[in-house]
Amino acid sequence: MTQTTRQVGRECIGFRVRMLNRMITAIYDDALAGVGLKASQFNLLVAAVNREETRPADLAKFLEMDESTLSRNVERMCAKGWLRLEPEEDRRSHLIKVTEKGMGLIRKGYPAWQKAQEEVGRRLGSESIAALKSVLRKLRR
Repeated sequence: MTQTTRQVGRECIGFRVRMLNRMITAIYDDALAGVGLKASQFNLLVAAVNREETRPADLAKFLEMDESTLSRNVERMCAKGWLRLEPEEDRRSHLIKVTEKGMGLIRKGYPAWQKAQEEVGRRLGSESIAALKSVLRKLRR
């Protein structure tokens, strides 16, 4: 191993953030598995409800996702009946809407989400959670 690779291994913020993401996502995925959802799907459903009248590009930007990744996920969730696409007035673009089935999944998944939220909160502690929120605010475009 070179000095350079050792330094990257010791100091890479991106590596640690990705590891943190995988660890926390696993907690939420485990909790939501009984409902038949992954954390990413639950988050997308909630974001689509909270940002009603949302276009795919706007939702992708809000979620800090690549538009093609969002499109693929929305397509799969439409096929399952959780989301639907409604054409806008000019018919050149469309809006993402949560179906009643999708709303039912949010209601059904909420207790599992709460359980995961409590578990992550317990493991990280309030200071770490406050620090994460602060970091997000600093990096938000």
